[in-house]
Amino acid sequence: MVVINLGFTAPINRPGESPLTAGQVWQGLKRKVRHAEEFVPVITDCEVLDEKTTETGEEVVTRTVKFAAGSGPKGGGVPVKEVCYHYAPCRVDFQQEDGSRISNFVTSGASNNPEDLCLTYVFEWRHPGVEEGSNKAEELKAQHSKTAQMAVESSIKTIRQLVEEGKIA
Repeated sequence: MVVINLGFTAPINRPGESPLTAGQVWQGLKRKVRHAEEFVPVITDCEVLDEKTTETGEEVVTRTVKFAAGSGPKGGGVPVKEVCYHYAPCRVDFQQEDGSRISNFVTSGASNNPEDLCLTYVFEWRHPGVEEGSNKAEELKAQHSKTAQMAVESSIKTIRQLVEEGKIA
């Protein structure tokens, strides 16, 4: 089995764009848990199955997501169950049923200026039946690298759009 670990980081507030606050980005990440299809183009459907709050106050959401044809851990259209853990105000962890994990972080940039924010997604993708060092493993690494960048950039774009539309304050 090959396990592919990688991440992608992008600045949230680029020159010329109206700045988003850390609070707005956090609200966007919370919305992404319930409406993933708005944020990640390869996700076509998202259904919340259960919501609860832990005794220490973290929100936990269990959901299923469906991926477009040719993508996702089970292929297109097959529901994937995820348990999503919110760690306000800066992290959401997604645990998939096959052991794969994704973490979304909103962080401060090097200047520590409130507008100097970054969005980072870190992925641990598990591929049973794929041998480490194989051509298939290398293909998957390249594919996942592109997916990581797309997921971060499309999430920032969606959060900014939702703020502009007044759906996130």
